[in-house]
Amino acid sequence: MRKARTSLRLDVLKLLRRTGARLRGAARRLRVGHRGHGISEAVVLRELETIYTRTDPWSMNSPREQYRFAATNEILRRELLGSRQRFGSLLEIGCGEGHHALHLRPLCSHYTGIDLVGTAVARARARIPDGEFIVGELRDQPWIGEAERFDAVLACEVLSCFSDIPATLALMSRLGAACLVTWYDSASHLIERPLANLHGVQRTVLRYETTVWHVAWWQGAAARQRRSTAPGRP
Repeated sequence: MRKARTSLRLDVLKLLRRTGARLRGAARRLRVGHRGHGISEAVVLRELETIYTRTDPWSMNSPREQYRFAATNEILRRELLGSRQRFGSLLEIGCGEGHHALHLRPLCSHYTGIDLVGTAVARARARIPDGEFIVGELRDQPWIGEAERFDAVLACEVLSCFSDIPATLALMSRLGAACLVTWYDSASHLIERPLANLHGVQRTVLRYETTVWHVAWWQGAAARQRRSTAPGRP
């Protein structure tokens, strides 16, 4: 039974297979546009709310996920923090119950997490009392148009929830001086093509037993613009 539950957690598409015909139609659209899963946001939210009727539905306390948290932190330190000790501000998109936030909080002076599911966010607030947590859509926030509002913006294992992945990546690039995303290998067909349209993306792969995650990071749009116009650059 536990193995069956674990397999369902690999990505949101598998969790949404119960939508049957709707998902098959989405798959056809994916082959054409590669923008996202094609499933309505209302369906995604309803399924996520069902998932969070139980605590830790994604087994975030497992050795596998704890490995991912530690490995992601190491990439953030090595590739994005540089000589700094901490980020001034960090946004985690799809913060869930705050399991990853426990690892991210020491890396930043101010942590912000956002998620669609109020139940999950309530648990996250209890887990990290000094963090800022928001329930709602990323695109609906009053600061969504601000360039480099955050020093770092992360989206780990959640890009496949968005119906328009290129638009989400563009929002991340505007909001963050630096951005990082991770996804399960099984979601690569959704994410690879939109990610390929970004400039300066660096990548690596994490492995834990039979689980494979892809990791990508890049400079935000404003940071790239400053770099391209810096004196001495062609």
